[in-house]
Amino acid sequence: MANNLQKIQRFVVLMMENRSFDHLFGYLETVDPRVAGLTDGEYQNYPDPLTRQQAPVPVKSGAAFAMPFDPPHEFCDVQKQLYGPDPTFQLCSNPRVTPALMNGFVYVGNQAAAGQGGRVMECFAPDQVPCLLTLAREFALFNFWYSSLPGPTWPNRFFIHAATSGGLSDSPGTPDITAGFSFKNTTLYHALAAAGKDWRIYHDGLPQSAGIESLRLAYVDPFTRNFREMQYFAADVQAKILPEYTFIEPAYGGFLSSDFAAGNSMHPQDDIRKGDALIKQVYETLRQSDYWADTMLIITFDEHGGFFDHVPPPAAVPTGDDAKYANPADNFKFDMYGVRVPSLVISAYTQPGTVIGTDSADPATIFDHTSVLATVEARFGLPPLTARDKAANTLAVALNLDTPRTDAPLKLPDPTAPLT
Repeated sequence: MANNLQKIQRFVVLMMENRSFDHLFGYLETVDPRVAGLTDGEYQNYPDPLTRQQAPVPVKSGAAFAMPFDPPHEFCDVQKQLYGPDPTFQLCSNPRVTPALMNGFVYVGNQAAAGQGGRVMECFAPDQVPCLLTLAREFALFNFWYSSLPGPTWPNRFFIHAATSGGLSDSPGTPDITAGFSFKNTTLYHALAAAGKDWRIYHDGLPQSAGIESLRLAYVDPFTRNFREMQYFAADVQAKILPEYTFIEPAYGGFLSSDFAAGNSMHPQDDIRKGDALIKQVYETLRQSDYWADTMLIITFDEHGGFFDHVPPPAAVPTGDDAKYANPADNFKFDMYGVRVPSLVISAYTQPGTVIGTDSADPATIFDHTSVLATVEARFGLPPLTARDKAANTLAVALNLDTPRTDAPLKLPDPTAPLT
């Protein structure tokens, strides 16, 4: 499998928004018992885990395509989701790393939208997001891929760019974003360029990665090859001008205004079917191209978005770099992963129906966003950026065929159609 990594000439990474593993993939367990998911009523959360005076809210299938509110998922919110409210222990300033109870999701949801917190226990049935779920059945699904920290979008996305967030554990304010972020050991893009490898970020609207100060020059230059609008992706693939590393950012909608209803990122307040259509576009563009036989497509989600997951996050290797953006109130050591997120590896060398990971306690089955960096680094001989990606498992385990597949579907179902 590790040798098969040398057959991969380029990587395409599509990172979506704010969904947990159980929320999107959990009910695949009903059709494939190897999936570490759930069934109706198997798990539940009390509206108040301390008193348990109200009836518990069980997981159930049939989630709405768009949520009426954005479930909280800042650092402090996630601590309460993992451990429940605890009046005797200040979770936010003394975060725990012991096995979480995973019992505070409804409680936190009710803090944001009284009486609607139970919506975070609703999960998608396998026929509701047919493009994504077809890929999960046709290629490699990871049972134990976690977000890189128990917090929101910005720091988790920094981890896939730089194997660190520089200590950032909460969403930054507009002045911080305007000022830009920088990291002690720079980013994967700088490492690729230093090794003579090309890279590009496709985006629809303002890209989050432009929040990294050292990438901004490439973004503001209208003639750059490194930042391209998503509308050019298919034509670039057809013209065979994709670089060795491509990162795709979805349309976030309002982004800085927190109005996400106009995007296709799969943000909770947006119609998830628009994100499924984006996934369909990216996959079909690559599958029907000359790139198919030597490209790895990685689809993952930045963080769980406040939705329930039943697997406690394990301990993580701290990054070991500086923490200049740390919030002292969080007192977080980056020694714990965040909640599980849906993640797939798609390639011609991936056997249909591959499920990675059978034991959440097995270190070899644990992945996070820095596994992407570790894989790219292993393929191109790049040095690790931090202690986190140095320790991360690579995605070579998903390359379990020695000869490329020719039977992978050329097209995916329509986003509104059920799986067959």
